[in-house]
Amino acid sequence: MNQVQSEAPVDLASVSALLRESRGACQASASRDTWHAALERELRLLKDERAYVTVTRNGANVLGIVSWSPLPWDSEQLGISAARIDVLASSGNQSEARERKSALVRAAVDECRAHGIRYLTARIPAEDLSSINALSGEGFDLMDGILTLSIELDGTAPRPAQNGFEVRLFQSRDLDQLLSIAGSGYACDRFHVDPALTPGVADRLFAAWVARSCSGQEADAVIVAAAGSRVLAYVTCKLTSETPDAVEPAGRIVLVATAKEARGRGVASAVLQGALEEFDAHQGRFS
Repeated sequence: MNQVQSEAPVDLASVSALLRESRGACQASASRDTWHAALERELRLLKDERAYVTVTRNGANVLGIVSWSPLPWDSEQLGISAARIDVLASSGNQSEARERKSALVRAAVDECRAHGIRYLTARIPAEDLSSINALSGEGFDLMDGILTLSIELDGTAPRPAQNGFEVRLFQSRDLDQLLSIAGSGYACDRFHVDPALTPGVADRLFAAWVARSCSGQEADAVIVAAAGSRVLAYVTCKLTSETPDAVEPAGRIVLVATAKEARGRGVASAVLQGALEEFDAHQGRFS
Protein backbone atom coordinates (compact mmCIF):
# COMPACT_ATOMS: atom_id res chain seq x y z
CA MET A 1 0.00 0.00 0.00
CA ASN A 2 1.34 3.43 -0.96
CA GLN A 3 1.70 5.98 1.84
CA VAL A 4 2.18 9.76 1.57
CA GLN A 5 4.22 11.03 4.51
CA SER A 6 6.53 13.83 5.58
CA GLU A 7 10.15 12.82 5.71
CA ALA A 8 13.13 14.25 7.57
CA PRO A 9 15.95 13.60 7.12
CA VAL A 10 15.64 12.68 3.46
CA ASP A 11 16.92 9.31 2.21
CA LEU A 12 19.08 10.88 -0.47
CA ALA A 13 20.20 7.58 -1.98
CA SER A 14 16.64 6.47 -2.69
CA VAL A 15 15.57 9.94 -3.79
CA SER A 16 18.57 10.30 -6.11
CA ALA A 17 17.64 7.06 -7.84
CA LEU A 18 14.03 8.25 -8.19
CA LEU A 19 15.08 11.60 -9.65
CA ARG A 20 17.38 9.93 -12.17
CA GLU A 21 14.57 7.60 -13.22
CA SER A 22 11.89 10.29 -13.45
CA ARG A 23 14.18 12.78 -15.21
CA GLY A 24 15.60 10.15 -17.54
CA ALA A 25 12.66 10.45 -19.92
CA CYS A 26 13.40 14.16 -20.27
CA GLN A 27 17.12 13.78 -20.94
CA ALA A 28 16.62 13.31 -24.66
CA SER A 29 15.15 16.82 -24.94
CA ALA A 30 17.85 18.50 -22.84
CA SER A 31 21.61 18.75 -23.16
CA ARG A 32 23.70 16.52 -20.93
CA ASP A 33 25.04 19.55 -19.04
CA THR A 34 21.55 20.97 -18.48
CA TRP A 35 20.17 17.64 -17.32
CA HIS A 36 22.96 17.01 -14.80
CA ALA A 37 22.87 20.60 -13.53
CA ALA A 38 19.12 20.31 -12.89
CA LEU A 39 19.60 17.01 -11.04
CA GLU A 40 22.38 18.40 -8.86
CA ARG A 41 20.30 21.48 -8.10
CA GLU A 42 17.37 19.37 -6.92
CA LEU A 43 19.60 17.28 -4.66
CA ARG A 44 21.09 20.45 -3.14
CA LEU A 45 17.64 21.83 -2.46
CA LEU A 46 16.60 18.61 -0.75
CA LYS A 47 19.61 18.87 1.57
CA ASP A 48 18.61 22.39 2.62
CA GLU A 49 17.45 22.44 6.22
CA ARG A 50 14.64 24.83 5.24
CA ALA A 51 13.09 22.27 2.87
CA TYR A 52 9.80 20.55 3.73
CA VAL A 53 9.77 17.12 2.10
CA THR A 54 6.90 14.69 1.55
CA VAL A 55 7.31 11.31 -0.12
CA THR A 56 5.13 8.50 -1.39
CA ARG A 57 6.43 5.13 -0.24
CA ASN A 58 5.61 1.50 -0.86
CA GLY A 59 7.46 -0.09 1.98
CA ALA A 60 11.08 0.98 1.65
CA ASN A 61 10.68 2.13 -1.94
CA VAL A 62 10.33 5.86 -2.64
CA LEU A 63 7.83 6.24 -5.48
CA GLY A 64 7.34 10.01 -5.45
CA ILE A 65 8.57 13.18 -3.77
CA VAL A 66 7.61 16.82 -3.37
CA SER A 67 9.70 19.46 -1.62
CA TRP A 68 8.87 23.09 -0.89
CA SER A 69 10.66 25.89 0.90
CA PRO A 70 9.71 29.35 2.23
CA LEU A 71 10.87 32.45 0.32
CA PRO A 72 11.65 35.16 2.91
CA TRP A 73 12.80 37.83 0.43
CA ASP A 74 9.85 37.25 -1.91
CA SER A 75 7.49 37.36 1.07
CA GLU A 76 8.93 40.71 2.14
CA GLN A 77 8.58 42.21 -1.35
CA LEU A 78 5.13 40.77 -2.11
CA GLY A 79 3.66 41.52 1.29
CA ILE A 80 2.36 37.94 1.65
CA SER A 81 3.96 34.73 2.89
CA ALA A 82 5.45 33.04 -0.19
CA ALA A 83 6.98 29.64 -0.87
CA ARG A 84 8.10 27.58 -3.86
CA ILE A 85 7.81 23.92 -4.83
CA ASP A 86 11.43 23.01 -5.56
CA VAL A 87 11.13 19.32 -6.42
CA LEU A 88 8.22 17.26 -7.79
CA ALA A 89 9.03 13.80 -9.14
CA SER A 90 7.50 10.36 -9.45
CA SER A 91 8.20 6.97 -10.93
CA GLY A 92 5.76 5.28 -13.30
CA ASN A 93 4.18 6.12 -16.62
CA GLN A 94 2.49 9.45 -17.38
CA SER A 95 -0.84 8.45 -15.85
CA GLU A 96 0.68 6.93 -12.72
CA ALA A 97 3.07 9.85 -12.27
CA ARG A 98 0.31 12.43 -12.65
CA GLU A 99 -1.90 10.68 -10.07
CA ARG A 100 0.94 10.31 -7.60
CA LYS A 101 2.14 13.90 -8.12
CA SER A 102 -1.40 15.23 -7.64
CA ALA A 103 -1.54 13.58 -4.22
CA LEU A 104 1.88 15.00 -3.35
CA VAL A 105 0.89 18.51 -4.47
CA ARG A 106 -2.26 18.33 -2.30
CA ALA A 107 -0.11 17.31 0.67
CA ALA A 108 2.33 20.18 0.02
CA VAL A 109 -0.51 22.71 -0.32
CA ASP A 110 -2.06 21.52 2.95
CA GLU A 111 1.32 21.78 4.69
CA CYS A 112 1.88 25.26 3.28
CA ARG A 113 -1.51 26.41 4.55
CA ALA A 114 -0.67 25.01 7.97
CA HIS A 115 2.50 27.14 7.97
CA GLY A 116 0.66 30.31 6.93
CA ILE A 117 1.88 30.31 3.30
CA ARG A 118 -0.49 32.24 1.01
CA TYR A 119 1.45 32.34 -2.26
CA LEU A 120 2.93 29.12 -3.68
CA THR A 121 4.76 28.82 -7.00
CA ALA A 122 6.54 26.09 -8.96
CA ARG A 123 8.95 26.14 -11.92
CA ILE A 124 8.58 23.04 -14.05
CA PRO A 125 10.51 21.95 -17.18
CA ALA A 126 8.29 22.25 -20.25
CA GLU A 127 8.76 18.56 -21.07
CA ASP A 128 7.55 17.41 -17.61
CA LEU A 129 3.91 17.04 -18.65
CA SER A 130 2.84 14.91 -15.69
CA SER A 131 3.93 17.66 -13.26
CA ILE A 132 2.31 20.40 -15.33
CA ASN A 133 -0.96 18.47 -15.51
CA ALA A 134 -0.86 17.58 -11.81
CA LEU A 135 -0.31 21.20 -10.76
CA SER A 136 -2.98 22.47 -13.16
CA GLY A 137 -5.42 19.87 -11.87
CA GLU A 138 -4.82 21.06 -8.31
CA GLY A 139 -5.65 24.69 -9.15
CA PHE A 140 -2.28 26.18 -10.15
CA ASP A 141 -2.37 28.73 -13.01
CA LEU A 142 0.26 28.95 -15.74
CA MET A 143 1.86 32.40 -15.49
CA ASP A 144 5.03 32.37 -17.53
CA GLY A 145 7.33 30.42 -19.81
CA ILE A 146 11.13 30.57 -19.72
CA LEU A 147 13.35 29.96 -22.75
CA THR A 148 17.05 29.43 -22.03
CA LEU A 149 19.58 30.25 -24.75
CA SER A 150 23.29 29.52 -24.37
CA ILE A 151 26.56 30.44 -26.03
CA GLU A 152 30.10 29.08 -25.69
CA LEU A 153 32.59 31.88 -25.07
CA ASP A 154 36.06 31.38 -26.50
CA GLY A 155 37.70 34.77 -26.13
CA THR A 156 36.15 36.24 -29.26
CA ALA A 157 32.97 37.89 -27.94
CA PRO A 158 31.87 40.73 -30.24
CA ARG A 159 32.59 44.21 -28.95
CA PRO A 160 29.46 46.25 -28.25
CA ALA A 161 28.49 48.78 -30.88
CA GLN A 162 29.12 52.42 -29.98
CA ASN A 163 26.12 54.35 -31.33
CA GLY A 164 26.29 57.54 -29.33
CA PHE A 165 26.56 55.73 -25.99
CA GLU A 166 29.15 53.78 -24.01
CA VAL A 167 28.83 50.32 -22.48
CA ARG A 168 30.53 49.98 -19.09
CA LEU A 169 30.29 48.50 -15.61
CA PHE A 170 27.73 49.90 -13.18
CA GLN A 171 28.87 52.77 -10.96
CA SER A 172 27.23 53.73 -7.68
CA ARG A 173 26.06 57.06 -9.13
CA ASP A 174 23.91 55.06 -11.61
CA LEU A 175 21.74 53.43 -8.96
CA ASP A 176 18.77 55.83 -8.90
CA GLN A 177 18.46 55.68 -12.69
CA LEU A 178 18.60 51.88 -12.71
CA LEU A 179 15.87 51.73 -10.07
CA SER A 180 13.73 54.07 -12.16
CA ILE A 181 14.19 51.89 -15.26
CA ALA A 182 13.47 48.72 -13.27
CA GLY A 183 10.30 50.22 -11.80
CA SER A 184 8.77 50.66 -15.25
CA GLY A 185 10.74 48.31 -17.47
CA TYR A 186 8.73 45.12 -17.13
CA ALA A 187 5.16 44.25 -18.10
CA CYS A 188 4.85 40.65 -19.39
CA ASP A 189 6.69 38.75 -16.66
CA ARG A 190 5.10 36.33 -14.21
CA PHE A 191 4.72 38.96 -11.51
CA HIS A 192 2.89 41.50 -13.67
CA VAL A 193 0.53 38.95 -15.24
CA ASP A 194 -0.35 37.32 -11.91
CA PRO A 195 -3.83 38.46 -10.81
CA ALA A 196 -2.83 37.85 -7.20
CA LEU A 197 -0.35 40.75 -7.39
CA THR A 198 -0.85 44.42 -8.23
CA PRO A 199 1.35 46.13 -10.87
CA GLY A 200 2.78 48.36 -8.15
CA VAL A 201 3.93 45.35 -6.12
CA ALA A 202 5.56 43.81 -9.20
CA ASP A 203 7.31 47.10 -10.08
CA ARG A 204 8.71 47.46 -6.57
CA LEU A 205 9.92 43.84 -6.60
CA PHE A 206 11.99 44.43 -9.74
CA ALA A 207 13.42 47.65 -8.34
CA ALA A 208 14.44 45.83 -5.16
CA TRP A 209 15.89 42.98 -7.24
CA VAL A 210 18.04 45.42 -9.22
CA ALA A 211 19.17 47.15 -6.01
CA ARG A 212 20.34 43.80 -4.61
CA SER A 213 22.08 43.09 -7.90
CA CYS A 214 23.95 46.38 -7.78
CA SER A 215 25.07 45.67 -4.21
CA GLY A 216 26.47 42.27 -5.23
CA GLN A 217 23.83 40.18 -3.46
CA GLU A 218 22.09 38.97 -6.60
CA ALA A 219 24.68 39.60 -9.33
CA ASP A 220 28.41 39.43 -9.91
CA ALA A 221 28.35 42.17 -12.54
CA VAL A 222 25.93 44.84 -13.71
CA ILE A 223 26.60 46.31 -17.16
CA VAL A 224 25.02 49.59 -18.29
CA ALA A 225 24.73 51.53 -21.53
CA ALA A 226 24.98 55.27 -20.94
CA ALA A 227 24.99 58.48 -22.93
CA GLY A 228 27.02 60.85 -20.81
CA SER A 229 25.53 60.67 -17.32
CA ARG A 230 22.22 59.25 -18.57
CA VAL A 231 21.77 55.47 -18.13
CA LEU A 232 19.86 53.95 -21.05
CA ALA A 233 19.84 50.23 -20.23
CA TYR A 234 21.30 47.58 -17.95
CA VAL A 235 21.91 43.85 -17.71
CA THR A 236 22.67 41.88 -14.55
CA CYS A 237 24.94 38.84 -14.67
CA LYS A 238 25.49 36.03 -12.22
CA LEU A 239 28.38 33.57 -12.14
CA THR A 240 27.56 30.00 -11.21
CA SER A 241 29.33 26.66 -10.95
CA GLU A 242 26.29 24.59 -11.91
CA THR A 243 28.07 22.52 -14.53
CA PRO A 244 29.01 18.84 -14.26
CA ASP A 245 32.14 18.41 -12.13
CA ALA A 246 32.57 22.23 -12.21
CA VAL A 247 34.97 21.78 -15.13
CA GLU A 248 34.41 25.31 -16.40
CA PRO A 249 32.86 28.48 -15.02
CA ALA A 250 29.39 29.35 -16.17
CA GLY A 251 27.12 32.29 -15.81
CA ARG A 252 23.65 33.61 -16.39
CA ILE A 253 22.28 36.85 -17.73
CA VAL A 254 19.43 37.50 -15.32
CA LEU A 255 17.74 40.86 -15.89
CA VAL A 256 17.72 43.17 -18.91
CA ALA A 257 15.79 46.44 -19.25
CA THR A 258 15.90 49.60 -21.35
CA ALA A 259 14.64 53.08 -20.51
CA LYS A 260 11.45 53.91 -22.41
CA GLU A 261 13.00 56.81 -24.31
CA ALA A 262 15.96 54.67 -25.46
CA ARG A 263 14.04 51.75 -26.94
CA GLY A 264 14.48 50.90 -30.61
CA ARG A 265 18.05 52.23 -30.77
CA GLY A 266 19.93 48.95 -30.31
CA VAL A 267 20.82 49.77 -26.72
CA ALA A 268 19.72 46.39 -25.31
CA SER A 269 21.75 44.52 -27.93
CA ALA A 270 24.82 46.60 -27.13
CA VAL A 271 24.56 46.08 -23.39
CA LEU A 272 24.11 42.32 -23.90
CA GLN A 273 27.24 42.26 -26.05
CA GLY A 274 28.97 44.19 -23.30
CA ALA A 275 28.01 41.50 -20.83
CA LEU A 276 29.45 38.80 -23.08
CA GLU A 277 32.68 40.75 -23.40
CA GLU A 278 32.89 41.21 -19.63
CA PHE A 279 32.48 37.48 -19.03
CA ASP A 280 34.58 36.30 -21.95
CA ALA A 281 37.66 36.18 -19.75
CA HIS A 282 36.02 33.31 -17.88
CA GLN A 283 35.77 31.27 -21.11
CA GLY A 284 32.57 29.65 -19.87
CA ARG A 285 28.99 29.24 -20.93
CA PHE A 286 26.64 32.14 -20.29
CA SER A 287 22.92 32.32 -20.91
